[in-house]
Amino acid sequence: MEDSSSRTGRVSAAVRLTGACVFTAVALLYAVLCGKSLLVDMTATVCGAGGCPRGLGWLLLWAAAAAAGAGLLWWAVLRVRAYRSAAGWALAVLVALAALVPAWQGFSWLRGPHLTLFGHQAPEGPSAGGPLGSWGEPVSASVIRVRTDGATLYDGGGRRGWRLGPSPDGSEICAMSAETPARTGLLLYAWDGACGARVRAVDLDSGRELWAKALTDPSGTVAAGGSLAVTATNGAVVAHDLRTGAERWRSPLPQGATATDLLAGPDRVLAVTRSASGAGLLTLDAATGARTRQTPLPTGIEPARLVSAAPAAVIAGDRLLTFDAEGRTRRDGDSPYVPSKDDRRIRLGDVLVVAVPEREEREVLAAFSLTDGRLLWSRPLGDDSSVRTLGIDREGRLAAVSEGAYAHLWELDPRTGAQAGEPAVLRDLPMGGRTALYGRTFVNLDPQGTLPPVFDVAPLLGW
Repeated sequence: MEDSSSRTGRVSAAVRLTGACVFTAVALLYAVLCGKSLLVDMTATVCGAGGCPRGLGWLLLWAAAAAAGAGLLWWAVLRVRAYRSAAGWALAVLVALAALVPAWQGFSWLRGPHLTLFGHQAPEGPSAGGPLGSWGEPVSASVIRVRTDGATLYDGGGRRGWRLGPSPDGSEICAMSAETPARTGLLLYAWDGACGARVRAVDLDSGRELWAKALTDPSGTVAAGGSLAVTATNGAVVAHDLRTGAERWRSPLPQGATATDLLAGPDRVLAVTRSASGAGLLTLDAATGARTRQTPLPTGIEPARLVSAAPAAVIAGDRLLTFDAEGRTRRDGDSPYVPSKDDRRIRLGDVLVVAVPEREEREVLAAFSLTDGRLLWSRPLGDDSSVRTLGIDREGRLAAVSEGAYAHLWELDPRTGAQAGEPAVLRDLPMGGRTALYGRTFVNLDPQGTLPPVFDVAPLLGW
């Protein structure tokens, strides 16, 4: 009959064998993952230059620790030579295979979140009309991509929905409204070289044309806000009902002035004007079109661009200008620097977030309050990283894509800049130079037509 010491020895041998198999399996797994990270994922020869895959240092340490543990346990197993049961070996191998599951989870935790291509539309080719912009819903992930020859809806799964074709008279789309109140978008068409000769209102849920009107002597700018569709001629700002197209009012521009930008809100319509005497901000009552104030603006190389109607804010001469209810500049002489030529900026409520150069090969995100122009926060997105695009995530937070040794997707609180979790590494995405982002859906706006017009990303499940 087997005594107690003999049973204890067999159990001890079984534990040693099982532990040796477990540590060996984990060491082999981590060795393979380290090799893949070093040979495939590494983008630079020096980790300090940003080319070191995230979590590689800890992975190497864990691989070395697992290999050392396996070596010690195998030495103990071979020294005793007492455990030779086939069933014991089978159990040890099964336990070792099961141990690979938490080991893989540890690797996934070390490297952090990764996103990869989930679905995409086929490239349209160079014969397609050039892209102008997009409208989107971050929550539903449905987006509408506007080209010079029409517009297309892509649903939350990336599938094509309705398609709005070219204008019956063959004219091309030359401009679009930035806002889409009541799910209504406005398109301007060019004729005989004049952008805005025709305006067209589109229901974004169905793709149905709500109304269309010809415009005389257009200035090529359009805005949608509140219940208004606002356009401009070379002599007046004209407001139509957003859903029916009926003219609401017509407000004359100052003598010799031209409207270069429009923005409409529930209570006011703003127009940037340019004339021989300089640039100005014209404020009109949204209900009647009556002029409530006219404010001079600094003149820069680039025309001033409207950022917000309520609160009123303008980027003029690389400066963000905010205005109170009386039309006075809130921070005159202390207006923050905002690049006027850069379209990598986004408004979230009363916060404007913009990419600002800090030094060579590095940019920071800066957020400004549109109520008073003060800086809310500023932060880099990694070392030696530039900002690729800005958007809105599914929770209504700021989404930012940074590009350095690796591309990352950041999700930030727009009011504080605080991170919502670790940034996700973007893996092998067909992303062009000009891209819009809605939730996890990217819209390519490059004109060559060689990239997918729309693609989605999802968490990476493999290595």
